Amino acid sequence: MRHEQYSHFLAGCFGGACGVLVGHPLDTIKTWQQASNSNVFTATKQIYVRNNGIKGFYRGMFFPFVTTGAINSILFGVYGNHMRQLRRVCHSDYQREQLEYKHMFLAGSIAGFVQSFIACPIELVKVRLQTQFYYNEYVMGQRRTPFNTFKRILKSDGISGIYRGLLPMMCRDVFPYGIYMLAYRHTTKFLDSTPFVQQRREGRKKDESQVDLIVTTLAGAWAGILSWVCVIPFDVVKTIMQAEENRQYRSTRHCLVVNFRRYGMRSLFRGSWMLVVRAIPVNAATFLGYEYALEWGQKYRDFYM
Repeated sequence: MRHEQYSHFLAGCFGGACGVLVGHPLDTIKTWQQASNSNVFTATKQIYVRNNGIKGFYRGMFFPFVTTGAINSILFGVYGNHMRQLRRVCHSDYQREQLEYKHMFLAGSIAGFVQSFIACPIELVKVRLQTQFYYNEYVMGQRRTPFNTFKRILKSDGISGIYRGLLPMMCRDVFPYGIYMLAYRHTTKFLDSTPFVQQRREGRKKDESQVDLIVTTLAGAWAGILSWVCVIPFDVVKTIMQAEENRQYRSTRHCLVVNFRRYGMRSLFRGSWMLVVRAIPVNAATFLGYEYALEWGQKYRDFYM
């Protein structure tokens, strides 16, 4: 039982690290677009020129590489444990089957809510590092590090400062993560029922991995796209609020209204194409890492216990 409680946390940590490794350059372009209200070409050129080459696309990667593992550990861990608890309260297999999708959405939403409080300070530091050469090229007079950035925010704005952008982030993460988990499981179930996948499974040896690369990749990519398309304006507002240091926006609503009046409706969907493109490899890699890690953990448990 204890192994089941911790396996989702460890698998989520590994999956999150895989996602960052694949998607950070695209995330940097998306963040720069949203912060500067520029198109893909302009953002890519500015990142390359102002950071003296290709390394600009990987700026601030080490911090999210380490911390996103922790965020996804909480996300998948809370999701997996809540699913187990929700299944346990069902009185029969029939009731469990009927409520399965509702439980997935509820468990995913709860996981999204919990991880928001951990992810917000981490994303704040990541955004500041990614956009430092747009907003604050010579403010500090030295190269910024995650620790120095975090310390500067805490010193100037206090505890509330490290949770800047929390509300739009919760709008982006809570219910969409319910959709995320639901879409992934529903898609894997649909793909597993197709003749092509069934034939692949029949030809697979018992000692081979039971994780289907094609199914997991397609389901992860689709879940990422579906969960993101509805919440792009919230992600834009979150990025704008976290990127600027002057605190010119009093609230989420104020930021939304000011940018709408200044740049129009289009600005609230800035970076949407890059966000969707990024969602495909990132979420495919995240779920592949998650599923493989769960399987490896199960094999380890069966071997030593």
